[in-house]
Amino acid sequence: MKKIIYALLVTSIISNVAIADNFCRGYEQGYLTGYKQAKETSLEPLSPLCPLQPLKGFGDPESDFEHGYTIGFKGGTNKGYKEK
Repeated sequence: MKKIIYALLVTSIISNVAIADNFCRGYEQGYLTGYKQAKETSLEPLSPLCPLQPLKGFGDPESDFEHGYTIGFKGGTNKGYKEK
């Protein structure tokens, strides 16, 4: 019984990491794009640590990558305008 519970726990953790990985890749790419557009530069900044993925709302994209991209783009754009 302990082995089954352990296997389910490990499987759950691995699937959550895979979802977070797609979200974080999208976040990083969106952040870099938004920052570069706002600063009007081609130099890539250091991207911040990926935040926890928020719950999806009604108008959010279904893909975790796209969800991360839109959040990262907004964050990068805001940061770029503040430093301008």
